[in-house]
Amino acid sequence: MLEVFVEALAIGAGVLAALGAGTGVAGWLVMRKVKRSRIIERTKERGMLAARAYAPDPLTREPARLIGDLHRSSRATHLALAEATAQGRPVGDLPRAAAEIDRAGASLENLLRAADREPNRALKQEWTIDLAAQARALDELSAELRRCLLQTSRSIDTLQLEQATNRLRTEISAMGTWRDTYGNRQTW
Repeated sequence: MLEVFVEALAIGAGVLAALGAGTGVAGWLVMRKVKRSRIIERTKERGMLAARAYAPDPLTREPARLIGDLHRSSRATHLALAEATAQGRPVGDLPRAAAEIDRAGASLENLLRAADREPNRALKQEWTIDLAAQARALDELSAELRRCLLQTSRSIDTLQLEQATNRLRTEISAMGTWRDTYGNRQTW
């Protein structure tokens, strides 16, 4: 009887050890995956950037604010292009232009990050002022692209509205004719 008890205890301890090792390995793999996650890294980066954008020191605040503005402008451009494409509106070569603006924005973002790391305050201020002018120009290009999409959609919307108006007028005329012809008859 004692041998059965010792055997059961040894098997139970072995099962518990295997489960513990499996849980430990699984936990380690999950934590490793989470730490390497690009989503978490991006979220952390965005949070730090947002915090720096509200820093009291203008030399710390300005590069972060400019990077945030570049991201918002790029996101707005991509959303406008996606919406125009989804609605079947002509976009021409604008997606390629948006990609070029994005490449220029990424390059400018790298320069802004480098300017943010600059230890010399005078050089940092000079560099930030120069890059701010470039960021504003890039933002204006992106806005011009969105403006072009908006003007194209307005012209298409105007055409669709005219077609709908003509169709409605035709239907109203047909209903009036039908009413004059058949609407005054008395039912038997």
